[in-house]
Amino acid sequence: MKDTKPAYTVTTEDEHSAMLEVVGALMKKGEANVTADEKLHIRAMAEALMAYEKVAYPIPEPSTFEEFLERRMYDMRREGKDLAQTLGISQAELEMILWEDKKPNAALLEVIKEKLDIPVEFILHHA
Repeated sequence: MKDTKPAYTVTTEDEHSAMLEVVGALMKKGEANVTADEKLHIRAMAEALMAYEKVAYPIPEPSTFEEFLERRMYDMRREGKDLAQTLGISQAELEMILWEDKKPNAALLEVIKEKLDIPVEFILHHA
């Protein structure tokens, strides 16, 4: 096994597609059938793919309070019912807030700020 980590870069959509095919072919072999060297290459290619995707397909910052809550749910890998429980509200109430049918009250905004680490400036501007 080599001591150096392989390095890859992806700068075009064609390179991205080609590297995805290579990674896919290696992964189809199955974890038990991939060598240690191939695992290093898969990891390095995956990092190059992710770096390219971050630039080529940026995820826009949330522009509404509801989008920010949805992003936090995704970042925390939580479902609505889990987030509602964390915030101490019902799932129905959370859904009403996410669908913009209901505005959160000041007490809930404070809990959201604390539990979800949402900047107070964002809350004041968007909620």
